[in-house]
Amino acid sequence: MSKLKNTKKKLISRIEGIKKISDDPKTLADNTSDSYLGNIPSAEDFVGKKLDALKKKRAQKKENKKDIFSDLLEVVEQFLGTEKKSSGNQTDTVQSGTTINPVKNKDKKRLTQHALSASDTTLSQAKEIVVKRLSEALFLGDGICGTESVFNVDAISIKPEEFDVLDILTIDPETSCGQIIYEPKSPDKNKEKVNRELYNSFSGGTYTFTSNNGKDLFTSTWNQTNQEFQITGLTQGATGVTKVQDFINDYYSSLELPDGEAIAKTAMLLTIQGGGKCGKSKKFDASLNNLDRLIKKLLSICGSETKTDELKNQNAVNMFDESEEDIEFYFDFDDVEGIDLDDEDLRYRRVLRFKDCYNFEIDVDDTHIEDFVYLVKNKDPKQAINEALNKVATDASEQSDGSLSISDLLNNLLNNFILSLPKALIMSVLSAKVFLPLIMIYKIFKQMALNVVINIKELMKKFYKAISLIIKDLFWIFIRAFWDLVKIDLIAFVTKLVQKIIKRKYKRYLLIITSLLALLKKISETEMDSCYEIFQTILDTITGAINMKTPLTVPSFLLFVADLAPGYSQDRAFLNIVERLESAGVPTGPIYGESNDVLTLVKSVIDGHTEEEDANSFVKIVLKGGILPGPTGGAVIPPALISGVGKKF
Repeated sequence: MSKLKNTKKKLISRIEGIKKISDDPKTLADNTSDSYLGNIPSAEDFVGKKLDALKKKRAQKKENKKDIFSDLLEVVEQFLGTEKKSSGNQTDTVQSGTTINPVKNKDKKRLTQHALSASDTTLSQAKEIVVKRLSEALFLGDGICGTESVFNVDAISIKPEEFDVLDILTIDPETSCGQIIYEPKSPDKNKEKVNRELYNSFSGGTYTFTSNNGKDLFTSTWNQTNQEFQITGLTQGATGVTKVQDFINDYYSSLELPDGEAIAKTAMLLTIQGGGKCGKSKKFDASLNNLDRLIKKLLSICGSETKTDELKNQNAVNMFDESEEDIEFYFDFDDVEGIDLDDEDLRYRRVLRFKDCYNFEIDVDDTHIEDFVYLVKNKDPKQAINEALNKVATDASEQSDGSLSISDLLNNLLNNFILSLPKALIMSVLSAKVFLPLIMIYKIFKQMALNVVINIKELMKKFYKAISLIIKDLFWIFIRAFWDLVKIDLIAFVTKLVQKIIKRKYKRYLLIITSLLALLKKISETEMDSCYEIFQTILDTITGAINMKTPLTVPSFLLFVADLAPGYSQDRAFLNIVERLESAGVPTGPIYGESNDVLTLVKSVIDGHTEEEDANSFVKIVLKGGILPGPTGGAVIPPALISGVGKKF
C-alpha cells in the first residue's frame, strides 16, 4: 500500500474511531465491538500530520492519479457530519415512488458552499497570478523577450487552433452551453469580453481591443477564406515604441476574467454535461478531455514534504518541487497513464454515470442544462445549482424505477460538482483569450516565421513551466481557502470529542464515588460516627460539578478508603467484558466451524487501554493523617492536609 493510501486509511480510521466515541452507543457490547478499528494511529498522527501526509510522490511509480482535493474531500467528509444520521428506511417525502431524504444531503451541500466560497477567494488573485507567471516566462531568464522589447511588427495572422485550448470558438454563444462558456452579455463590467467578440467577428466586421487606459491594443478581423484572424495595430501607430511588457499589463488588466458565477456554471457543465442540442461540438468535447487530462495530472502533484508539521507553514511554493516531477512530461496529451478513460468516454457518449449508485447510467438530457441556464438568470446561483441537480437526481431515480433514492443520486451529483469546481476554475482562467497575446508574442519574437501555424498543444508545451505554475498557484489558493473553512468543522468535531471525553470522565468519577461509598457502608458502624459530613461532601462535589467547568475532584475524605479496593486487573476486565458479550448474545466461540476473532479483538482493546493507563494516567492522593515521629513526640498531620500524585496499579 502506498504512503498516501496508508496515511489516508489511518486518518479515516482515526476519525471513524472518534465518531464511534461521540455516537454514545446504547450497550456496552455495541461500544466494545464497533469502536474497534484496525490500525488506528496515535493522536500525533491525527493532529500533527501536515497536509502533505495525504499525498504521494508521483515521480516513482505514479500510483496516485487521484487529485489532492479529492483525497482531502474524502477525509473532510468523515468529520463534517457527526450528528446522528437518519436510517436508510427513514424518508421525509415520497414522490412518484422515489425516496427523498434531504438530511442525507446536508453535509454535501455544506461542502458545496465551502468549495464555492473557496473559488471566489481564488478568483480574487487569478489575474495577478496569470500576469506574474506569463511575465516570468516572457521576460525573465530564458524568456521569449526582454523587459525592454518593443513591437516592430504591426500585423500578424492567427488561427483559432493556435490559442483556443478548449475550442470554445466552435460553440455559438447563444446556445445553452454557449451561455455557460462565454462571458455574459451583461452586465457591462468595463472589461473586454474577448471570447465573445472574437466569435461575433465570424459574422463580419472588426473587433478592437481597447484597454482601460484608453489604448487600442489591436484590431481583429476574421478572414473567412483563410480561416484566420488578422491582427493589426500592435505597434499602436509607432513602430518600435510600444513595449511588450506594457502591452501584457494593459491587456490582462482590461480583460474580463470569470467570476464566481461563471465558475459555478462551468462546474455544472462538467457535472451534468449537455446533450447534442446544447451547442457543444465534438471538437470541444475532445479538447475538454485533453485539458482535463493535463489538469488531473498536475492536481495530483504534491512535491516533497515540508520541514514542519504545521499546515500554516505550507504554501504553494514549498509544496511544489519541480526536481521531483517531470512536469514537461505531463504536457504529453496522448499520455493516458493513470487517466480514467471511462470518464472521457462518458462525455463522448453523452452519458451521466452515478459511480456511488452501482454505476447507474442515464443519457444526458438537454433540458437539464437548459433549465439551469434559465434558473441561473433568475435566481441566486446557489439556489439554481441545487434545483437543477435535484431535477437531474429525480429524473435518474425515476429511470431506475425508484430502486435508487433521489438523496443518494443527489449526493453523487453534489460530489461530482464539488470536485469539478477547481477544474472549472482552471479551465475558465486558461481560456482562449488568455493565450491570445501569448501566441502573438511567441510568433513575433521566437518563431521568427509569422506565417507558421503553431498548434495550441505545442504552445502549451513551450510554456509548460508558466502554465503548470498558474495551475499550481490557483489550485493551492483554492485548497488553502477550502481548508480555512472546513477546519472550523474539524474544530467543532474535536470539541465534541473533548466534551464527550469530559462527560465520560465525570461518569467515571461517579463510579469511583459509588464504589467508595459501598466500602464506607461496610465500615461506617465502626469507623464513622456521623454521616452528615459524608453526605455534605458528596453534595458539595455534585453541586460544584454542575455549577463549575473546572475538572471534578473526588473528595479527599472518600479517598481514605481507596486502598481497600483490589486494584485494576486487565485480565479481570477482559473476563468481565466476555461475560457481558455473552449476556448480550454476542457469540465468542467458533462460528460454523470457523474461528471467531471477537475475543482477540476484545483482548487487543483491553491491552491497548492498559498500555495507555500505564503510560499516561495518574492518580491524585491525599494522606489520611497521623503522627510524624520526632524527638519531641512528633507532629500531628491532620487528615487531607497533604496531597500527592502517583500511578495506578
